[in-house]
Amino acid sequence: MWKKWGMWLLGLRILRENFYLYAPPVILPFGNKYRLINRFNQWWINLFLKRAMRKLGFERPIIWTYMPNTADQLEGLDYKMLVYDCVDEHSEYTGLINKTTMVEMEQKLLQESDIVFVTAPGLYETKKDYARQIYYLPNAANVKHFMKAQREDTMVPADIASLPRPRIGFIGVIQDWIDLDLMAEVAGRHPEWSVVLVGPVGAGIDVSKLSALPNVHLLGRRHVQVLPNYLKGFDVCLNPFKLNELTDKVSPLKFYEYLASGKPIVTVDMPGVKGFADIVEVASCREDFVARIEAALAEESEEKVLQRLERAREHSWESRVRFMMEKILGGGNKIAEYCRPGS
Repeated sequence: MWKKWGMWLLGLRILRENFYLYAPPVILPFGNKYRLINRFNQWWINLFLKRAMRKLGFERPIIWTYMPNTADQLEGLDYKMLVYDCVDEHSEYTGLINKTTMVEMEQKLLQESDIVFVTAPGLYETKKDYARQIYYLPNAANVKHFMKAQREDTMVPADIASLPRPRIGFIGVIQDWIDLDLMAEVAGRHPEWSVVLVGPVGAGIDVSKLSALPNVHLLGRRHVQVLPNYLKGFDVCLNPFKLNELTDKVSPLKFYEYLASGKPIVTVDMPGVKGFADIVEVASCREDFVARIEAALAEESEEKVLQRLERAREHSWESRVRFMMEKILGGGNKIAEYCRPGS
C-alpha cells in the first residue's frame, strides 16, 4: 500500500515528449465485490484525475480503458470517445471479486463504449451482443526485440547456461492459471531435463512441489530486456495454462514472444493457439504434453525456425496498432472528427 501512496504522490510524470504517467490515489478494497464501494472509488479517483487533466489542458479526452470497474467512472468525466480494450474475462479471476458485480460493470462499459477490442475468440462471443462496434485482435509481441534470441552475439545468462541440456523453459508470472502440476509432471517424467521458470511467483501461489524437484529451477523475475537471452538458452518453450473458463478466453502474450524467438513451442490446447497448430506442438491432453516436448526436441530443424519467425512477423505490436487506428479512424466518426485540423 505504501508503494501505491508513493506513486500517487509523485504526481504527473513526463516519460517523453507528449507522454505522461499519472498513478491514481489509493482506494478502498472490495470495489470489485461491491458496486457501491466501486462508485465511491471512481468518484475519488476522478477528483484527482480532473486536476491532472486541467494541468495538461485536456478537454473532452479520448478514454482508453482496460478495466470493467471504470464503468462507474464515466459519469463524472466529459470525454470525446471511449475505447474498451478487453484482454481477459475479468469475472473469472479469483480473489476479491464478485462475478455478478464484474459482469454488470463490464456490460455497462461495453454499452457505453464507442469501440471495443477483444484479444480472444471467446471474449468476442461473450461481449458482441453488448457492444456497438467490436473487433477481435489477439495479443502480439515486440518481434524485433525477441528475435534477438536468434542472434549470435546474444549471450545466454550464466544462471541458465550452467544448467544441463535440454532446457525446457517457461517465462511469465507464475499465477494460479499456470498448471504447476503439469510442470511437475514434465520434470518428474524426465529428470535429465532442466525445467526452468523465469518470472515472479504470484501472491499465495504454492510452488513447493516444484521447488522440491532437483531439476526444476525457479529463477524469479528478470527484466524484459534480457528475456531474449534466456529464450536463447531454452531448447523448448512451454505454454502450460490450466484449461478453464478464464484461459478459454485468453490470448497468451508469452506465446507470441516465444514465437518471435524462433524457439520450439509446446502448448496446451486452448482456443488462442489453434491457428498455429502447423508450426507449434499442441498437446491434446496432459499425457500428450510430455510426448510433444519429446517430439519438439527430436524434430527441430532450421526450416521450422524460419517458419515460426515468418509467422511472428505478422503478429507485431506495430501491426496491432495499425489495425486499431484503422478501425478507430474509419469506424469511429467521433475520433475522426476529433483528429481533423482545427478541431
